[in-house]
Parts: sequence; structure tokens; C-alpha cells
Amino acid sequence: MFLIVKKWIVTLGLLLLAITAKADTGFVKSLSAEDFAAAGLQKLTPEELARLEALVQRHATGEMAVVRQQEEAKASASRSETDKKEIASKTEARNAGAKADETETKATVVPAKKQPRWFTALLTLNRAKEKPEKEEPLESRLVGDFNGWNGRSIFKLENGTRWVQQNKTETYIYSPVLHSPKVKITPASITGFWLEIEGVNLCVRVIPLELPDQK
Repeated sequence: MFLIVKKWIVTLGLLLLAITAKADTGFVKSLSAEDFAAAGLQKLTPEELARLEALVQRHATGEMAVVRQQEEAKASASRSETDKKEIASKTEARNAGAKADETETKATVVPAKKQPRWFTALLTLNRAKEKPEKEEPLESRLVGDFNGWNGRSIFKLENGTRWVQQNKTETYIYSPVLHSPKVKITPASITGFWLEIEGVNLCVRVIPLELPDQK
């Protein structure tokens, strides 16, 4: 029993000696009085000095470097994830804009309307030998206002053609004035063409005065 107690006392003494030696060889203890004062360490409490000593020891063993590397790795991973989300968001916005532009382009493209056979024949100065069962009208708009015809009236259409009144003795006054009304032209049964104006009950017989060049 005595030997066991003696052995325990010796072990405790060695442990206290090691702790004292460590305290005596610590960073703060190793400073001279001049360096201690110049660093302003006299202003720190014993608890603050102990904290400083612990930080110095962690730095000396490389623990703080490991912690700093872990924090930098986390920050880098966070930035990388943020960059990925931002790139994905911009890509999605670009795709949505491109799809909207494509939809708008498709909506605004109006296919060219097929011209009636008789009008094509008229432009090429080669009337079709076989008359279609039902004549299709040439549709366009008048350029300017319409208030009737006087026997010498000329009708200019937006498709570039001009038509002159065929019956020189026929007059007609229309009120109120129509601005750029829609018109339809169809071949007459004998000669000339009928000009029909939207909203007007009467038709006027016309013949072509100017047709677009066919190249």
C-alpha cells in the first residue's frame, strides 16, 4: 500500500512539473519585460493572456492553418455554387428571350397572298385560254380618300396598280368620304373589270391604266 501511494505521489509530481515547465516556456512567459510592455500586454487580464497563449500554441502547431484552409474551402465551394446558379439563370433567361423572339417573328411573318389567275395573265399580257369556273377577286386598298366617280376617275391601289373608269358618262357621289377603303376587282363578263369598294353598294367598270413591271 505504501509503495502504491508513493508511486502515485511521484507521478503527480512529475505531471505538475511538466505543466509548470510548459507554462514557463510559453510564448507570453518567454517575452522580456520590455517586449511585454511594448506589445501592451499589461493591459490584458489573466484570462485574455491565457487566450492569447492558446492562440499562439494553435498557430505553432498548425491547427489555425488547417482551420483557415477549411474555411477557405467552404467559401470557395459556396462561391462556385453561386456562380453555377447565376450562369444557369442567365442561360434560362437567354433561352426564354430567344424563344419569345422566334414566336414574335413567326407571328409577324405574313405569307404573300396568291394573286388571281386572271391578274397574272393580265400582267404577262397573255389572257388564260380557259376561263376558271369562278373568278377570284384581286384584293387591295385605295390610296387616299374615296367620294365617288365622275367619268374620268382614276383609282390607285396599294398594290401598285392604277385603274381608270371605263364608262365616261357615269357619275356617282358618295358621302361620307371613305379613307383608303378595301377594294375588289374581278373581270367583267364581256370587257373590262368591275371595281367593288367596301361599304359602297354600286360597282364601277374600270380598265387597267398602269400595272407593275414583270421581270
